[in-house]
Amino acid sequence: MVTISRNELQFILNHAEKAYPEECCGFLLGLNTDERRILRALLVPNANEGDRGRRYNIDPLEIIRADEIAQKSNLEVIGVYHSHPDALPRPSQVDLENAWPWYTYLVVAVENGHENGVGAWKLSEDKSTFHPVKLVVENE
Repeated sequence: MVTISRNELQFILNHAEKAYPEECCGFLLGLNTDERRILRALLVPNANEGDRGRRYNIDPLEIIRADEIAQKSNLEVIGVYHSHPDALPRPSQVDLENAWPWYTYLVVAVENGHENGVGAWKLSEDKSTFHPVKLVVENE
């Protein structure tokens, strides 16, 4: 299970809609416990030099920056979010090939510029498949 506040989720959804028709991406900062809690979403630029409508990349320097921001707030980088323009809110084969099993992944579907669902996912330890994770949205 992973929890997120309504405000942080809305931040992610807004980012996904504004980035459309390109994929957006960012980090999830929070507490790395059995029940993960996302406390902050951190927007990062999509550094993909190719088709940003179908792929995202994160500059390695952004990973360092996110880790520094998290540490200053006594948090950890616990995952990544990104959008899928005109596609389902589930990880793609490319996502599977590039994911890390210790992260939580949020995937936002954006259809014609409007959010159309969000899924939470965790990669299996053997890196063979993603498993859905229950996403709980809390009011402030």
